[in-house]
Amino acid sequence: MEFRQAGAADAANLAALTVQVWLHTYAKRGIRGVLSNYVLSEFTTDKFRQVLADQNQMIILCEADAHLVGYVRLDFSSPCPTDDSVHSEISTLYVQAHFLRRGIGTQLLLRALDAFRRRGRKSVWLSVNHENADAIGFYDRHGFQRQGSLDFELDGERHENFILRRALREV
Repeated sequence: MEFRQAGAADAANLAALTVQVWLHTYAKRGIRGVLSNYVLSEFTTDKFRQVLADQNQMIILCEADAHLVGYVRLDFSSPCPTDDSVHSEISTLYVQAHFLRRGIGTQLLLRALDAFRRRGRKSVWLSVNHENADAIGFYDRHGFQRQGSLDFELDGERHENFILRRALREV
C-alpha cells in the first residue's frame, strides 16, 4: 500500500471511487433516480479538481499496485455544527469494499490526524450516517465521541448523521 497526497491527476479516480462507495453505503434498497442524479452531479471530476485546488482542503489517498483503493478528505475551514470553535473536518473517509479490514482506514485516519496536528489544530470533527454501525464503531475505537447530530436531506427525506469529535494530542 502506498499513501500520498492527491493531485489534480487523481480527480477522475476519486470521483469514481466516491460514487462506488457512496452507492454501496447508501443505496441499500437499490438505485433510483434521486440517488443517481445526486451522485452523478455531486461526485464529478471537475468538483474534485476544485477541492484539490483549494488550499483549505487536502486529500490523502491509498493505492495498491497503482490502483486507488481509499482516501480521506480533510477540510481545514469547516466549522463544526455543534461547536463553532472547531474548524477541522474529516469530510470523507472512504475505502473500497474489497479492501476493508486491512488497516487502510486506520492508516488514512492517522495520517489525517497528523495533518491537522501539523496545522496546529486541537480537535477534529466528522459526520457519519446514524445507521452505519461499522463506521461508528471504527471512529469509537479511535477516540471519537458523539457531539450531537445533523440531518442530510435528499429528495425531501431526512437522514440523521451523528456528529463525532475528537481532541488531538500534541506529539
